[in-house]
Amino acid sequence: MALFHFTAGQISRGGGQSSVASAAYRAGEKLMDEYYGQIHDYTKKHGVVLSEIILPEHAPERLADRQTLWNEVEKVEKHPKAQLAYSFDFALQNELSMEENIQIAKEFIAENFTSRGMIVDMAVHEPGKDLDDIPNPHVHVMVPMRPLNEDGTWGTKQHREYVLDENGNRMRDEKGDYIFNAVKNNDWGDPETLVQWRANWAKKVNETFEQHGITARVDHRSYVEQGLDILPQIHEGPVVRAMEKKGIKTDKGDWNRFVKAINGAIRKILGTFKSVLDEIEEMRKQEAEAKAEAQAQRKEFWDAIGEYEKEIRKKYTYGRGIVATKKMLKVHEFIINNHISSLDDFKDFTRVMYDRLYKHRHEMIDLEKKIAVLNRVLERYETYKENAPYYKAWYKISDPKKKAAYKAKHDYELKMYHIAERELKGAYPDMKIPVRDITKKRDELKTKYSALAEKLPDYKKAADQAYKFQKQIRDAHRERKQKREERSL
Repeated sequence: MALFHFTAGQISRGGGQSSVASAAYRAGEKLMDEYYGQIHDYTKKHGVVLSEIILPEHAPERLADRQTLWNEVEKVEKHPKAQLAYSFDFALQNELSMEENIQIAKEFIAENFTSRGMIVDMAVHEPGKDLDDIPNPHVHVMVPMRPLNEDGTWGTKQHREYVLDENGNRMRDEKGDYIFNAVKNNDWGDPETLVQWRANWAKKVNETFEQHGITARVDHRSYVEQGLDILPQIHEGPVVRAMEKKGIKTDKGDWNRFVKAINGAIRKILGTFKSVLDEIEEMRKQEAEAKAEAQAQRKEFWDAIGEYEKEIRKKYTYGRGIVATKKMLKVHEFIINNHISSLDDFKDFTRVMYDRLYKHRHEMIDLEKKIAVLNRVLERYETYKENAPYYKAWYKISDPKKKAAYKAKHDYELKMYHIAERELKGAYPDMKIPVRDITKKRDELKTKYSALAEKLPDYKKAADQAYKFQKQIRDAHRERKQKREERSL
């Protein structure tokens, strides 16, 4: 099944990240990180099909070396929380061969990235070794955030534009400092640029599909823009995924299964409402074409109900009048309870229910995002607490050789400790993490989420009633149309 996935992010020290480590992981290589004095070795990583540095015309050849490129990026960025690189991930297509996928990915990069002077570190991954795994080929792209000058030196991310008075002189603030605006030197990070890139990737994929006679198509628009927005799930991580794969149930796994089930239910209900709206619109068009003269919609509506009632009475004869009566009572009960006396009323009712469910969905999405943020803090706290003993033990060692040996042995634990500490300090500088309050707030949000989920059966009932009623009216309209056609012959 054709899949569109194209996301952008940032790699920054403020987020506890290293551009060298990120590049090593994506490329499956061993790189020396001069900024942190660490070696990042991901040579045992599986699934890396291709890794390549793609340079614009003016870039010097030295930057074609991955270790040189990203250590220069780390060196030129001085701030302890500097933004280092843009990160792009986009899905390749199972309908195409890997060679075809790589070709269109390189064409897209040349047309959209290197043509703008961007240095691209590209890695193609094809994970999934087990028979039950879903093929998920994709491309990782890293681009230095700082542009490269024509002479091969690193440029600046932004420049100052001073505010001038009516005489063209620089204006000062109350402190006597010149007033200026910081203006970015390129549009690489603009939301509008990302939207255009997403559209261009979808176009590239669809053009390739068409060239190969493949009927599938992808859509770059978000689920919200398509009217198909989906509730996000919690990121599980490799540990949780490994446990789930072994059949060990986890809280995250259970929550994601719950959210997935809710997604399916909401999509189905929205689809039902949408089909009703589409059918109503189609019936109205058919009625307009069939009428020789304009007739009042209210009369048409009740005529259709009358035709349906006649058919019911004909069908349920010979002692089965009670069945017919019950069916008609349900029809009239639906009409009265929902104040429906015309097709417009019916459409308004269905539209209101559709919009309410749509709003309901967004309330759930908002809760899910808040839950994810709190979960992130709790996860980082657990990582911090779990690896703190390693840091304390390392810190107490006075002998340099023993200290270095301990660091080499527990490099991963120490690194995870520092990453968790940096992220937690960003939100809690004093490192006093209110775990109990955060957990309580997270659980309260989950309770609200579950309460909203419990209301879905009411929407489903309304959708089912509307669907059945729409079928009854449609059948009656068809019957009346057929009779008119027979009379005209």
